[in-house]
Amino acid sequence: MKDIEKKRQINLIISLVVALIAIIFIVLNTNPVAISFGFFKVKLPLIVVLAVMVIIGILLGWFMGQDKVFNKKKD
Repeated sequence: MKDIEKKRQINLIISLVVALIAIIFIVLNTNPVAISFGFFKVKLPLIVVLAVMVIIGILLGWFMGQDKVFNKKKD
């Protein structure tokens, strides 16, 4: 049981460090950028684009992790 708790603490620390690095990177990049979607272009501040990409990454990671939780519950 202690191994599981220790692993959770390590995962939490690593997640917090990665989140802090991502936040610092996002805040430091505020210049506007043009994004082409093929038929149209959008000009947004890079901070918005990076924040959206981080949120999408978090959601994808969470959904992928839910598959592992679901499979463990089936066993």
